[in-house]
Amino acid sequence: MVLRHQLAVYSPVSLRAGVRAAGDALSRRPDPRNVLLAELLRDYAAGAGVLCGSGTQALQLALAEARGRCGDAPVALPAFTCYDVAAAAVGAGVRVALYDVDPDTLSPDLDSLDRVLAAGAGAVVAGPLYGVPPDWDAVRGLSDRYGALLIEDAAQGHGAAWRGRPLGSLGDLRVLSFGRGKGWTGGRGGALLAGGGPVAAAPTLPAPGAADEARTAVLAAAQWLLGRPEVYGIPASIPGLGLGETVYHEPSPPSAITRAAAALLLHGREASRREGEARRAGASSLLVRLPRGPGVRPVRAPEAGVPGYLRLPLRVAGGMSGLAAPGRARRLGVAGSYPTVLAAVPQLRGLLAGPEGRWPGAETLVRELVTLPTHSRVTEGERKEILAILPA
Repeated sequence: MVLRHQLAVYSPVSLRAGVRAAGDALSRRPDPRNVLLAELLRDYAAGAGVLCGSGTQALQLALAEARGRCGDAPVALPAFTCYDVAAAAVGAGVRVALYDVDPDTLSPDLDSLDRVLAAGAGAVVAGPLYGVPPDWDAVRGLSDRYGALLIEDAAQGHGAAWRGRPLGSLGDLRVLSFGRGKGWTGGRGGALLAGGGPVAAAPTLPAPGAADEARTAVLAAAQWLLGRPEVYGIPASIPGLGLGETVYHEPSPPSAITRAAAALLLHGREASRREGEARRAGASSLLVRLPRGPGVRPVRAPEAGVPGYLRLPLRVAGGMSGLAAPGRARRLGVAGSYPTVLAAVPQLRGLLAGPEGRWPGAETLVRELVTLPTHSRVTEGERKEILAILPA
């Protein structure tokens, strides 16, 4: 179809799940938020948890908790990651020390992280980029050596595991996100889980009102409608909407998750598991057929980890401009890197403190990283087109 535009990421939302979730949200049945939290605590082996309006809000609460435990010590953040991590740091008002990222694995550069911790960082934020687990044993070992609080940002980790444990069950504090592009969605929402006792920085959050519930329903309906490549092509063709662009969003005060989002998550959980299996199969299908020349370098996943492959990350000289047909690649769901290292986000600059002044691994990823769609709505014909566009 002329307007067909493949989604970069896809999280399943079915009409049936939406109808059932609406019934739960509007009825006098047990609050779906209590059911969801109980399931998360069980499945992620957590002792306490808080359900929030977004994953960014959950990370903001985690960073506020780090500030309460570690005082004014900086928090170590990866220099290459989603801009929402910067927004959470701004919202929590923490000082930030950036560590570099290994461009071959997307794991923390251990030498850089060691220097940041030795300089006094009191907490470390680490997590999977595009669903590729970091070397968790090494990160945990460094954090423990310096007595640092380890915050696992598992926003992109749905369907991934480390030594048989799901990502989101490993850190001292763990952050989950249920946004539209995270594999398991309620339209919106997030969770902060703690391996031990309660989270002191998470008081009773403001309850969402009727307008918030309605907004969640509208977001879920839009996600259901736009989850079709033949429909997504319409808004994707309008430049002013900026779909797929990486932009900084100002942090908002944390609030509780809506009943509608919690209900949709519960009714969509099995579909999200099946979609996770489809993503891993899609990534495997692409990996075995990648060009074997020097033009494409797939990111290596650690042996102890099982990637969730929210997207398939590759290094390509020149990034998107190094592809044979960048415009066609975008219509096939291929996307470029985050456009800058985190240090270049203007809102974060006043909070930066740390020994590192350059982050060569992160800068390499800004120039070279390209990600391929792995989800179930990518056709075999589209996979063949994507592979043909990659350099030899």
